[in-house]
Amino acid sequence: MRTVDIREADPARDAPAVFALIERYRATLSQWLSGVIKPQSAADTEAFLRLQAQGNEEGRCAHRLIIVNEEIAGMCALHGISQAHHYGRAGYWLADPFVGKGVMRLAMTRLLDHAFDELGLHRIELGCAPENVRSCKVAESLGFRLEGELRDAQYLNGRYWNMRCYGLLADEWKNRA
Repeated sequence: MRTVDIREADPARDAPAVFALIERYRATLSQWLSGVIKPQSAADTEAFLRLQAQGNEEGRCAHRLIIVNEEIAGMCALHGISQAHHYGRAGYWLADPFVGKGVMRLAMTRLLDHAFDELGLHRIELGCAPENVRSCKVAESLGFRLEGELRDAQYLNGRYWNMRCYGLLADEWKNRA
């Protein structure tokens, strides 16, 4: 049985492991994520994690490492948190060995509990390309509703991609079966 948890990163301690994970699975991650693959060194990754830690402190984001059996497996986050509008945008990535095992669903459940219960948010949005079937399935399994599709909303790997827009409201999360 796998234990899945989320926690804030310690930039200095976690950067080498996060960078190694990105580097090892860069080919897979780069299919859908431009930001994740930007770090080209552990120092770049540490700088990124420090920015996220600052955002966590300031309430602009809730950036978390996904931990499986005490091993870093990926990340999940709320970005663009607006306390004025009780809103945030979700994002996530997972290294290949952890995909398809329910890890992301468990990690996102913890993050969404935090978003709605502790941060008092009302709405979480999530966007992903229709071709990113696994990401769409994660969103749908968590109860996000497909609200539309934006044409050519992402530019990645030399082409434009549509983006499915999903939304989840606090009441929907709290009243899920």
